[in-house]
Amino acid sequence: MTIDMSQFHGVFLEESAEHLDDIEHLLMALDPEQPEIEDLNCIFRAAHSIKGGAGIFGFDALISVTHVMENLFDLARQGQFNISQKVVDDLLVVVDTLRRLLDAYGSNEAVNWQLVADATEKVNNLLQPAAAVKVVPEQGFGFFEPLATKEDNGAFGFFEPLPEAADDDGFGFFEPLPQATKDDGFGFFEPLPVPANSSHSDLPEQTTSAAVQAVVPTTKDAELKPASGDGEQKVLIERRKTDTDTSSIRVDIHKVDSLVNLVGELVITQSMLTLIGEELAENLSERLATALRELERNTRDLQEGIMSIRMLPVSFVFNRFPRVVRDLSQKLSKQVELVVEGGNTEIDKSLIEKLVDPLTHLVRNSLDHGIEPAETRRALGKAETGRLILKAEQKGGNVLISVHDDGGGLNRQKIMAKARERGIEISETAPDSEVWQLIMAPGFSTAEQVTDVSGRGVGMDVVRRNIESMGGKIDITSSTGQGSGIHIRLPLTLAILDGMSVSVSDQQFIVPLVNIVESVQPSSEQLMLISNQQMLFLRDLYWPIVKLGELMQLPDAIKDPLTGILVLVESSRNRFAMLVDDLLGQQQVVIKSLEQHYRRVDGVAGATIMGDGSVALILDVESLADIPATSIN
Repeated sequence: MTIDMSQFHGVFLEESAEHLDDIEHLLMALDPEQPEIEDLNCIFRAAHSIKGGAGIFGFDALISVTHVMENLFDLARQGQFNISQKVVDDLLVVVDTLRRLLDAYGSNEAVNWQLVADATEKVNNLLQPAAAVKVVPEQGFGFFEPLATKEDNGAFGFFEPLPEAADDDGFGFFEPLPQATKDDGFGFFEPLPVPANSSHSDLPEQTTSAAVQAVVPTTKDAELKPASGDGEQKVLIERRKTDTDTSSIRVDIHKVDSLVNLVGELVITQSMLTLIGEELAENLSERLATALRELERNTRDLQEGIMSIRMLPVSFVFNRFPRVVRDLSQKLSKQVELVVEGGNTEIDKSLIEKLVDPLTHLVRNSLDHGIEPAETRRALGKAETGRLILKAEQKGGNVLISVHDDGGGLNRQKIMAKARERGIEISETAPDSEVWQLIMAPGFSTAEQVTDVSGRGVGMDVVRRNIESMGGKIDITSSTGQGSGIHIRLPLTLAILDGMSVSVSDQQFIVPLVNIVESVQPSSEQLMLISNQQMLFLRDLYWPIVKLGELMQLPDAIKDPLTGILVLVESSRNRFAMLVDDLLGQQQVVIKSLEQHYRRVDGVAGATIMGDGSVALILDVESLADIPATSIN
């Protein structure tokens, strides 16, 4: 029987990408002066697992590079090779090469064998004058390991040779058992590392005196201890848990999305049955209502359970930034300490993927514009090492993500001058919160020098647009000489939404609860006209009145605020009072993409199906107030 091995490529590539993440984090956490044997074992096993799987699928390029990496760390864990900062730096470059090779195999592109040759040569050069194993690319014939020198002992790659100083019963694909480690991972499925002479599963704390120092907490989030050493930079990182995940399975995200849609349909059906029950005779209605309440409870539990499957820890994004900070700090000749907090906070997988680019830009900005060089900080009486904090926390139905640095902060006068130069009107007495928002205007930059890191006047407006497309908002805080912070508020998920149902004419709309401040029926004394704009004056604040009926071109909608209801809403850029006919009630709705099934409509974030079968539009509060009434159709 012939088995189509390509059906397993996706799982292998995903597993291998996680192994590379582990290798990168462990390399950055290594103390060259005294590396922990368990860390060396973990790196060895990760490289070995990639090689074993690559042998099954005939991915010769991966075999070649991981084989020499495996040799290096086998010697290192036997005490026959010394780890140095140059070794760490070069191996991080090799890890980048392996990622490019994974991408090539994943997209069925031709392998760049020059990259393979350069990577194997780099590792072999590190091994000199130790016994370097010269691997000949493209000689492995896929399943069998390319022939190396006599150190390979005729193992032919897939059947792993026994290292001289280690007990290896793994035979390549089945993971070998290092001397001080119990290993039941069988190579392709990553085993649970157990430190020698350890009675518990906590990972030991690591320090490094290399260019990047890491203080790694235990898997139980023990208190971080200060890093020590003579390095130029420090990074506090959270180590990925390496527990064997025997109770979990990998599920295609499209299957989960399908379940979410089905549960959404179930919620709609339950709402329809509730409406029907209200029309029945009293004795039948009461019995049906009891059953429907039970159905509603079970449906909500099912919905919450399925939604939890989509949730991933923010650490999936945060874990890439120690490397970013390390490389950029060296490039900018700055000393930086990265602190990661709240990496276990969970958020929807679709938001995880969209967060990467905005956060990367914010981190690069903090390093380039925020944190000063060591000599400048010293002259200001500040610690030479700057501090960059990535933090995530859950508050209600939202996740708050912050990027904070202790640099020089934003310069109000410089921002105001740049705004006037660009023709942007801003009052001299405007609060700082409004002034800071100017940096997210398209093309707005106060950088005096353009670098390849930042300062080209592009990026912050894209960051804001990306965050708003996720239903989020951005706030900025800053203190001169003490630093600045970017605070992102996001919904936990894009699949469901807590909203307020409102009516305008004969139409229903959903206003996200996260944007609603309160609802009021105004008095005539609270209404006034300022520069041809009708305003609501409430609690010492002016709220521009936006008539939703006019925006949505509904001629029968209420036009007089005294006879309607004003819903006070806030977006990341402004606040306004939205005039509606009536409030219908609060409810949780399943978001359907209007753009996917129809086309993009300005001011509308999506749609949902109500219990009576009608369609209600979900309003995009972030852009609603900026849209002329004639542009919505």
